[in-house]
Amino acid sequence: MFRSRRITVVMTAFALLATAPAAHAGQPVTQTLNPPPPSFEPCKAVGSGTICFGSRTVVVNDDTGSVCGDGADAFDIVLSATVDQTASRTYDRAGNMTERFIQDVYRSGRLINPATDASVPFTLHDTVTDVLAVPGDFSTAIETIAGGFVVTLLGVGTVSVGAGRIVSTVSDGTVAFQAGPGVLTEWFVNGGSPEGPSAICAALDTAS
Repeated sequence: MFRSRRITVVMTAFALLATAPAAHAGQPVTQTLNPPPPSFEPCKAVGSGTICFGSRTVVVNDDTGSVCGDGADAFDIVLSATVDQTASRTYDRAGNMTERFIQDVYRSGRLINPATDASVPFTLHDTVTDVLAVPGDFSTAIETIAGGFVVTLLGVGTVSVGAGRIVSTVSDGTVAFQAGPGVLTEWFVNGGSPEGPSAICAALDTAS
C-alpha cells in the first residue's frame, strides 16, 4: 500500500555546493531586487529591467515524505541524487520579479528503503516556470511544472514511468491544467496513490 503527502517536484532548500559563476557582462545592478536572487544567480541590468542567471550542482539526500506499507513494515522513501540545476529570474525596471525559471537534471538517482538499504535507480528531469501576476509578489504566481521520471530495475526493466505537465496557482495549489498523468503529477504534485508508486514500493520491498 502506498501513501503520500504533498511534496514539491523541485526539491527546495538544497545545500549549495557550487560556487557562484562569474557575473555576466553588462551594466551592474544597483537597485534592490524583490525578492532577492540566490547567490549563484549573478545579475545584469538590461533595457527592460534586470536578468539574473546561473547554474550549480547540488547533492540531495532527502526523505520524500512518501510512505510505503503499513504498521511495523512501513518505511519512508528516501531520494538520493546529484542535481544539475540551471535557473534564471527576470525583474522589471522597478526591481520586482516578473518571472522565474528552474531546470533540474538528476544524475545517479536512487530511491531508497532506509530500513533495509534496498534501492532502485531512477532518472528525473523537470522544468518549473513561475509567472507573477503582480511583480514582486510570489503568491500571485502561476506555476508550470513539466518533466519526466523513470524507475528501472536490473534484469527487470522499467517498473514505473511518469511524464507530464501541470499548471497551478502558487497561493492555493489549484490545478488549472494537467496532462500526462503519472508519477510526476500524481505522486509529486497531487499526493495521490496511482499504480506507479505502488510498483516503486513493491520494488523497494524486493530490491537488494
